[in-house]
Amino acid sequence: MEAVDLKYSDPVQRDNIQKRTFTRWANVQLKPSQVEVEDLYDDLKDGLKLIALLENLSKKPIKKTQRVKMNIHKLQNLEYALRHLEKEGVKLVNISNEDILSGNHKLTLGLIWTIICRYQFENLSMGNVTGGKLKSLLLAKCNQSIMIGTSSSRIMHAKKAATVWRMKGKRNGNHKPNLGSVS
Repeated sequence: MEAVDLKYSDPVQRDNIQKRTFTRWANVQLKPSQVEVEDLYDDLKDGLKLIALLENLSKKPIKKTQRVKMNIHKLQNLEYALRHLEKEGVKLVNISNEDILSGNHKLTLGLIWTIICRYQFENLSMGNVTGGKLKSLLLAKCNQSIMIGTSSSRIMHAKKAATVWRMKGKRNGNHKPNLGSVS
């Protein structure tokens, strides 16, 4: 499979790739519930599939309104889902129930990415190292391998994965790193 430089491809193409990828991920997570997402933007609007996804991931029940004939019911379900994420320690920035109901593509993708980060990456384990500790170890490893400038004494430390990509590009003398080729 060929590496794709998502950062510099057509924004519509990038959004479609993310939508397909996140839809597949959601369907894998929803399989035990026998729920399927066909269109990520439309299927999350009533909140029921989002709640099912979060229940499967967190293994905790979430209050919901089953009869979603009116927008107020959809907004309420979406609010239950977002509140559940906040109780789970997920920091939501600029994502509201109205954004999901309106089908805002960027914010819906951002919400799903936040959920993936919380439930997939936090549940990773390597030997006896798990969750946030593993994330810290991975960032520490990246910090070890990234040197900026000519002197090995001049090291910048990454606090977030996005910083790692930017720093790797600078180390290679390339200010537009190809994310698909980062190993």
